[in-house]
Amino acid sequence: MSLDKDNIKHHGYTEDSKLNPSDDSLEGRWSNIQADYRKKHPNITDEDVDFKSGEFDHMIASIARRTNRSTEDIKNDIRNWNK
Repeated sequence: MSLDKDNIKHHGYTEDSKLNPSDDSLEGRWSNIQADYRKKHPNITDEDVDFKSGEFDHMIASIARRTNRSTEDIKNDIRNWNK
């Protein structure tokens, strides 16, 4: 059985599912901070962070709409996140 990478959905990551702590890509950083970010912004829903491979920007836009901020603000949050 082969997996179609483009159809894999990413659900909310937890502490136990951090992908790679040294991944500095925006998507990699998101996977490492998502649990803490969602604690700070509890109005973000599972639907907001549920995205298919290649649709990370769509997820950013959903979070921006939910928090009444710009997509650039969200990207900056992810880039600069420190607990």
